[in-house]
Amino acid sequence: MRKLAAILSVLAAAMLAWPAAAQMPEGPPGKWWKRPAIVRQLDLSPEQQGKLEDIFSRRRRDFVDLKADVERRQIDVEELVAKKDSDPKKVAASVDALEQSRLRLRKAATMMFLEQKDVLSAAQWQQILERRDEWRRERQMGRRGVGGDGGAGSERPAPGTGRQRLVPQPPEQRPVEPPADR
Repeated sequence: MRKLAAILSVLAAAMLAWPAAAQMPEGPPGKWWKRPAIVRQLDLSPEQQGKLEDIFSRRRRDFVDLKADVERRQIDVEELVAKKDSDPKKVAASVDALEQSRLRLRKAATMMFLEQKDVLSAAQWQQILERRDEWRRERQMGRRGVGGDGGAGSERPAPGTGRQRLVPQPPEQRPVEPPADR
């Protein structure tokens, strides 16, 4: 029973770290510079779109590696928690490694977003700042399965902004995510 309490406290501590991600700058979901509505709203030029795509393309492989590391560490936590006789110290270390991995992914996403910011005019950047709460709601609705009609709420979250479950799931029940380049 004490082991279970220790595991639950570790998981609760990990969940408390999640709100930090909400404080990070966020842009529109996905390859927003290719979405016609956002291109019109921000009045993006073809040159700006090209520069934004170049920034994403340069960082894409890093995101694949960082996301894979998060997923591997998520599996490690799930497997440790699923064991009947889990060692709380091993679980704690595994959760710490998972959170560090998530932090690296969020940091990379933030740095890419800051690089993209330099491509935008002051007015375009201001529009992004004004709409970020709306985009955050779209991401949250998409994660909850709301708006599954292919609308804005069904877009994939930007790298580093999604949250993983910390409860064991059999492989056939793990969510399948669409490719990152949507």
